[in-house]
Amino acid sequence: MSSDVNTNESLPARADAVAPTPETLGRQVLQRRQKRLRKERWTFVGIRLLSLLVVMIGWQIYGSHTIAILFAPLTTVIHQGYILFAHYQLGSELLYSIETFAYGYVFGLLIGIFIGMLTGAYRAAEAAISMYIFALYATPMVAIVPIISLWVGYSFTAQVVIVTLFVVWPVTVTVFHGIQEIDSDLMEVSRSLRLNRRQTWLHVLLPGAVPFIITGATQGVAMGMVGVIIAEVQTELTGIGKALQTEASTYHTAGALAVILLIMALGLTLRALLSVVKRWVVPWQRLDRGSRRA
Repeated sequence: MSSDVNTNESLPARADAVAPTPETLGRQVLQRRQKRLRKERWTFVGIRLLSLLVVMIGWQIYGSHTIAILFAPLTTVIHQGYILFAHYQLGSELLYSIETFAYGYVFGLLIGIFIGMLTGAYRAAEAAISMYIFALYATPMVAIVPIISLWVGYSFTAQVVIVTLFVVWPVTVTVFHGIQEIDSDLMEVSRSLRLNRRQTWLHVLLPGAVPFIITGATQGVAMGMVGVIIAEVQTELTGIGKALQTEASTYHTAGALAVILLIMALGLTLRALLSVVKRWVVPWQRLDRGSRRA
């Protein structure tokens, strides 16, 4: 009887069964999020590498079954690129193009940020010059390259001016829309706190415009690379534009494709550098993107 009674008695509650604290729950949520982000990142990298492998194999197969004047296998293109670097000074031409791009890109970025923030923050400035900005933004810059060459000449300066024009308008338009997208409640708070103009720019407008500045800078990389090639071909024949023009005009398709691959690699490298800058400057966007995909 006593054993039956002991068996039927209810077990006492465990002393260590304590509800988790908010700090513990927060750490668990953060660990799960980090684990999910790592998994997504590795999945993304794996898919990208698989896609690259498929493209490379397809390129090699197709290039091996067509005539050399139209296309070339990937191995031939890479070998021709090595020859251009080793014997035809493609490295020095690349450095020249990078210098042209750097000057034009920095000038275009600074001018675009200034004009975009000015027109986005002040209605009078928007009314005065926004229509010219959007008119030039809609105009293909290649159409005014001959006029720029007549005004400035066919020198390095003309190339820098052309690259600047290719960069400045996408940056301006992106920053302009970014300033106008800043939450109106923040502006109302700044007015209620009686912030002066300098404080409003430093604590509200500039921080709010940073993501859009980075976006405009990323767009400027692509447009700047286009501007470099057009400037080098249409003005003084120099840099990688000269290498591309020479290889294409002499029907060296493998060499032309090698130069195009070099241009693509340069553009991807510059975009990757901007992505690193973006993660450092606006790290919260990465977390927001991860939470939206959850």
